[in-house]
Amino acid sequence: MSGSSHASHTYSRCIVHLDAGISISWAADPDGSYEHGQRHHQEEEDGFRARLAHAAPPIEVLFDELEEAGHVFTAPTEPAFGKTNQRGAHGMVQMCEVELACKPALSELELAALAERISKLLVEPPEPNLPLEPEPELVPAKPWWKVW
Repeated sequence: MSGSSHASHTYSRCIVHLDAGISISWAADPDGSYEHGQRHHQEEEDGFRARLAHAAPPIEVLFDELEEAGHVFTAPTEPAFGKTNQRGAHGMVQMCEVELACKPALSELELAALAERISKLLVEPPEPNLPLEPEPELVPAKPWWKVW
């Protein structure tokens, strides 16, 4: 069985899509069941969404840098976004695609470089810190002279 996991996130100035490509096999599963494949894709897509959300602050900083360099972006929520948007991608098996609309438009090389930079920001979020067990309270030993 095969399939593809995909997730997208809309930021203030772009949309980023993360796609796993086609998975030939889902995992070590003796029966190769449909349910197992569905669970695999759901877990993979949940991971993609977590990575996209975790990368939001540095991606926004990246676009701040582009605005400081003179680019003016159309927000993905604006109707004009779909008319002038550009797409750039990075990766083969796991592909990061960036969709944006800006003036002046980015060159193909600039768009590919931006997609690569964003792809590098899409790392696994750290595991939540588990609460530490409280240290056992040390009871001070009574001095021998106070025992009497």
